[in-house]
Amino acid sequence: MAQQPDTEPGMAELRAARRDHHGLLWSVGLFSVFVNLLQLTGPLYMLQVYDRVLTSRSASTLAYLTLIACILIAGYSFLESIRLKVLLRLGNRIELAHACRLMKTCISQSANLSTPSSGLLRDLAVVRSFVSSPQGIVTLIDVPIAILFIFAVFLISPVLGFAMLIGCVLLLLIAVITDRATLEPIRLANEASQKAQAMSAKIVERSELVEAMGMRHDLSTHWQYSAMESLHYQSKSSDWVSTNTAISRWSRLTVSIAMTALGAYLAIESKITMGAMIASSILMGRGLAPLENIVSLWRQVANVRLSWQRVSEALKTPDRPESNIALPKPTGRISLEKVIYTPPGMEHPIFKGLTLELPAGTMLGVVGPVAAGKSSLAKLLCGVWKSQSGSIRMDGADVYLWKRDDFGRHVGYLPQDADLLPGTIRDNIARFSECNDEAVIEAAKLAHVHEIVLRLPKGYDTLIGSGGIVLSGGTRQRIGLARAVFGNPSLLVLDEPSSSLDVEGEKALMSAMQVMRNRKTTIVVISHQTAILRDADWIAVLVDGQLNKYGPRRELLPLKEDSTTNQPVENRA
Repeated sequence: MAQQPDTEPGMAELRAARRDHHGLLWSVGLFSVFVNLLQLTGPLYMLQVYDRVLTSRSASTLAYLTLIACILIAGYSFLESIRLKVLLRLGNRIELAHACRLMKTCISQSANLSTPSSGLLRDLAVVRSFVSSPQGIVTLIDVPIAILFIFAVFLISPVLGFAMLIGCVLLLLIAVITDRATLEPIRLANEASQKAQAMSAKIVERSELVEAMGMRHDLSTHWQYSAMESLHYQSKSSDWVSTNTAISRWSRLTVSIAMTALGAYLAIESKITMGAMIASSILMGRGLAPLENIVSLWRQVANVRLSWQRVSEALKTPDRPESNIALPKPTGRISLEKVIYTPPGMEHPIFKGLTLELPAGTMLGVVGPVAAGKSSLAKLLCGVWKSQSGSIRMDGADVYLWKRDDFGRHVGYLPQDADLLPGTIRDNIARFSECNDEAVIEAAKLAHVHEIVLRLPKGYDTLIGSGGIVLSGGTRQRIGLARAVFGNPSLLVLDEPSSSLDVEGEKALMSAMQVMRNRKTTIVVISHQTAILRDADWIAVLVDGQLNKYGPRRELLPLKEDSTTNQPVENRA
């Protein structure tokens, strides 16, 4: 099975996105040059009024200058609105370009037990907000354009120009010191904040358990300790920013007073005019403003930079290798060849050379003690995890390298929790795919949940998740089973499928498995309840990640029927 090069998809997308965004940023930069040039209208108008109109006392000159100034200011307002609109669309474009891939990265990393990276989507939102904000990237763009104002002051008076240049250098120096002092505390604060947010989300998600066992106070206190670490580093960085902001403001005001005094002295000495003095003071204020703003904005700038670094690293992460070949629907023949798998963070492998053959259309029951590796086997069979050594194949093709969109149509998986996703019941059963209603209803009837769904307020359109209905554990389990059998898969993997079911639910489960067996679907059932495995063809006993026993069910797990309940029970004779 051919596979794509590891580095091509992510890097190609990242390079294309950067070229696209850089082009738009250059356009914004060009707009910014004209916007800042038009901001010279006020100082130039004042210079002309003081030096030309007041001396000549010409009303017509004043009228023409005022008309020209109004036209230029209108042009400035128009270009400024265009610049902000372009930045808004640039921010939206950045999020639209990367959000889907980042979501796939989050899913992939979480599924493979890597560090959860749902924070990447928040990082992308931080970048978009900064790019779109009038007080965000605009300030950074305006900083180098301050050179225009320095040059304009130099044209009025080289002495005043040098004074303004000294003020600019001082403010830039403060910005560099702020960057060096706050970068590490901000990084640590972000990491601590993400840990605290992940902890709070998990606590709220398990609120029923917390309330039932009276852990609310202790858990809240435990979470607060984690949150306090983030507050400590945030306070540390904020202290630096606040101090440097005060210093930069003092520096700018001091430079402003010094330039006013220097301009007044030059005017007294008749080296510049009164209008030139006032105009240079205005130009100085406009040129130093973005430099002062960037010091107070630096904490946000540092956050955005760290967020973009994380986003860039994620975009560089290659997609999991997948075949380009669309394979035909498999029969469901499964083979495991000397599989060795060690989860991230563990020193010793769960499976140590696991080998297993399962003919197509048969049913395998997997039993064993706790922590024997049963659920891990289910994830490996579904191609969620990749073994470090050996191979797991269906009809001869590696399940991990199989193209996921195609592979998913051939596999049904019911995990222990049977978690449903935010959306309607129809969406969950149909796996959020586009399909006809008949296929959804067929799967629901097969799982014996059709009648239950019809009794809900909106039937199949009933919403699950935030703002939706709360379902019982048994109903969720049946809907999860309907999702697993949807589309008549070739392989059905059920991990403790009867954990939340009552007697009627277990009968429905047994009936669904029998129907899938008749359809020649290969079924792997992991269960502690041996009665669920009465129709299994094969039994695999896992102990410490190794195949302790494997053989026909009638030999390894003989069952007899209880005459009082007509239910199969384990034969311990």
